[in-house]
Amino acid sequence: MKIKMRRLLSKLSKIVVFIFLFKFVLRIIPAFSDQALEPKKAGPNLIVVKNPHFLPESDQAKIVSSSVSIVKGFDLYAMTKQAIDLIGGMKKIVKPGNKVFIKPNYITGGLDGHDPVIAGEISHPEVVASVAEECIKAGAKEVIIGEWVERPPKINFAGKRNREGAQVKGLVDRLNKKYGHKVYLINLMDHTTYFRYVPSRTKLKFLAIPNIVAEADVIISIPSLKTHHKPSPVSLGMKNFMGIMPSLFYGEPRYKLHEAGVHQVIVDINRALKPDLVVVSGAFGMEGKGASLFLGGKAVDVSQRIGAFLVIAGTDPVATDATATRLITKNWEPVPDNFNLGTPWYVHHLRMACEQGLGLIDKSRINIMGEKLEDLQMNWETSNDGVYPEIP
Repeated sequence: MKIKMRRLLSKLSKIVVFIFLFKFVLRIIPAFSDQALEPKKAGPNLIVVKNPHFLPESDQAKIVSSSVSIVKGFDLYAMTKQAIDLIGGMKKIVKPGNKVFIKPNYITGGLDGHDPVIAGEISHPEVVASVAEECIKAGAKEVIIGEWVERPPKINFAGKRNREGAQVKGLVDRLNKKYGHKVYLINLMDHTTYFRYVPSRTKLKFLAIPNIVAEADVIISIPSLKTHHKPSPVSLGMKNFMGIMPSLFYGEPRYKLHEAGVHQVIVDINRALKPDLVVVSGAFGMEGKGASLFLGGKAVDVSQRIGAFLVIAGTDPVATDATATRLITKNWEPVPDNFNLGTPWYVHHLRMACEQGLGLIDKSRINIMGEKLEDLQMNWETSNDGVYPEIP
């Protein structure tokens, strides 16, 4: 009788444990669906929201050809508008009432004690301000310019010419005076209140996107033209979105994303965000072991290489990055046997993005508007750590 009782109790305890685990699973599943979690007290709230900006992967694999513009000159403000106009204009991208998020490369904006603009570390302020103004003119309700920076000192948006800082605040103040207060400069760490979870093909399974980015109707990347140390030969529009990822979860500098497989992470972020526009700032850039002077990168004044500055723009982030890559890798070796693939094929995250349907690398399918690519190609130094080529 005692033995039977013990067996019965054992079975009951297993049933209780099973029910508990089943209920626990049901509670955590909404974190990875379109339902909301209850806010947590510590840190930003972890909430999932619906947003039509996050497109199904199948909808992103229908690209037949892409257009990328290249504009040469010295008036960066006007050049930026011209580059956008060549690919259809901002009204094709931004609709009246839209909320726009602009991600410049400001991760070192005034953090190292020198001018990051002429060092080529960050996006030129005139390019960023010009994009913001085009958004407002197209009818944007608000334009948020942001980075996620956790380490002190914080980004200095107000640096003056030839002094440390992103140097963009004065231009933004001018826009706000002209159009009403519609443009905001923020550190995402200080303003994020919840995260949107998006799928990842890495072991992480999901990635956390700050709500300010997740809620945007239009997402724009404005990188500086740079080579990079391992793990990527270049740092352009797609890789630029690593700067929105919360160090709260992934460490500083996002080492957990690197450990999980940073190339796929970059692709996953861009698959989720589906950037509407990439504008590459090509006035000052960085060659060698970028992405900063501190890491061993070398500043490049593009006007000293080709006689003027450059702005590159496109709505296909892969094609835009591939074009920018071709501009600075003229004599890099080796290259694929297929001439139309070229050096971008040996940049791991670009190749993966192409293979996974996010955009184009094939030169024959990219329509270059404005300047001719062949007239502007340069041979910038690659990093000396063997990062290129990234052969499949």
